[in-house]
Amino acid sequence: FQAEDGIRDVAVTGVQTCALPISAAVTQIAASLQVLVLFADGAVAALGNNRSGQATGPQDLRGFVAARRVSLPIKAVQIAAGGDTSYAVLENGRVMAWGRGYERELGVMLEGTTFRTTPDYVPGLTNIKEIVASEHSALAVTRDGEVWAWGDQPARFVGSAAQSPGLEKPVRVAGLTGIETVVGSGADGFALTRDGRVFAWGYNERGRLGTDVALDDALPPTELTAIRDVVSIATTSGAVAAVKRDGTVWVWGSNAQGGLGNGVVSDTPARTPQALKGVTSAAVVRAGTHGRHFIVRRTDGSLIGWGNTDWGQLGAGLSGRHQQIGRAHV
Repeated sequence: FQAEDGIRDVAVTGVQTCALPISAAVTQIAASLQVLVLFADGAVAALGNNRSGQATGPQDLRGFVAARRVSLPIKAVQIAAGGDTSYAVLENGRVMAWGRGYERELGVMLEGTTFRTTPDYVPGLTNIKEIVASEHSALAVTRDGEVWAWGDQPARFVGSAAQSPGLEKPVRVAGLTGIETVVGSGADGFALTRDGRVFAWGYNERGRLGTDVALDDALPPTELTAIRDVVSIATTSGAVAAVKRDGTVWVWGSNAQGGLGNGVVSDTPARTPQALKGVTSAAVVRAGTHGRHFIVRRTDGSLIGWGNTDWGQLGAGLSGRHQQIGRAHV
């Protein structure tokens, strides 16, 4: 979630506060093995794992690097963290990337190395408002509602443009227009349109696509007719959660990590969207990067979460097990 209270330190209960090298308010945090922090003045800081230069500076295979400012030519407006790759969307709509690039996550073919420790432009991308990064690939949403893809993308998603070990030049994804945001990856994911419709693609394992149809082949971007008026969507561990305009939350897909929030953890999936009981006035939903959980922010600013909390990531006083129903916390 975006922080809007002017904080300049990032902390988790029981963990030492991390001092950041910039005094402006924090507006976004993106995390994978590395952590990226975006500030209100457009500056970006990076910390954590730097085995592929994703936190910038010399490669470090043994430990974690302290927070450092990322050198960018102009202000950033959005950040994203892939497995070992980092991205920043600049205020002029261009994209810079650094870190691992073996699968062409950087949008270029590197010569004599598999990573880059300093930010550089992703060629061919302009008018971008959002980057969504996964393990070895990335998706970009333009201000006009188009979706572009590069890196390790399946042929079924990018057509004949697919390459091994990855797609070097970003290509436009067919069948997706008027898009507000995307979640997931080119292998399986979802796109939310500006008018509240949802498109899904990939395999329907454990019902995660919400089509109520068993599929032998992967689905290209296809509209889900069972849900409308969506304003926010998230996915993790085969489960999906969506907030509708009326403040209700709908879930579908796998329940192996308690992602359905229905009081049980089981191998029985929900193959179509179903209402999450007990949660009202929802505004935004987010999924843990590696945490296998969901957190909803309500209109009054309070948070509700459910799913896996092995490491206490839900902040509700639970660890080593699942939180099976939506519960107020933090």
